[in-house]
Amino acid sequence: AQARATVWDSVESVSRAVAALYPDARLDAAGDKTLVVRVERQDLDELVGNLLENAAKYGGGSVFVTVQRDGNMAEILVEDDGSGISPDDRVRVIDRGVRLDSGKPGTGLGLAIVRDVAEIYGGSLALEESEDLGGVMVRLRLPAG
Repeated sequence: AQARATVWDSVESVSRAVAALYPDARLDAAGDKTLVVRVERQDLDELVGNLLENAAKYGGGSVFVTVQRDGNMAEILVEDDGSGISPDDRVRVIDRGVRLDSGKPGTGLGLAIVRDVAEIYGGSLALEESEDLGGVMVRLRLPAG
């Protein structure tokens, strides 16, 4: 309950790590650089890291992160320019062990873990379509500090 972390610090740190793993991916971010969430920093890094890595791995090469406040919640939007995920698969892919692209390494646990950890903190995870980039937009909501 006392945990606090600045979202922007996590996004910047994780972006550097993901850029090293996926040098061909372009990662950009915008938004509230002062927004704080009631989440342990290591957990926030894990959540953001999973989402950015997925976007870099499965997207088309461009990843955009938006950090914004929505009432008493912080929103971290991660968008990519990949081929997207159908509405039916958006719900299914969050389940443990479900993978839509078995041609790339992974366990199918990442999104389920992100959802579970977000819910522990009182947040949520949703997959939508990115209007700007055309691929997936992941909406991670966490309690603002």
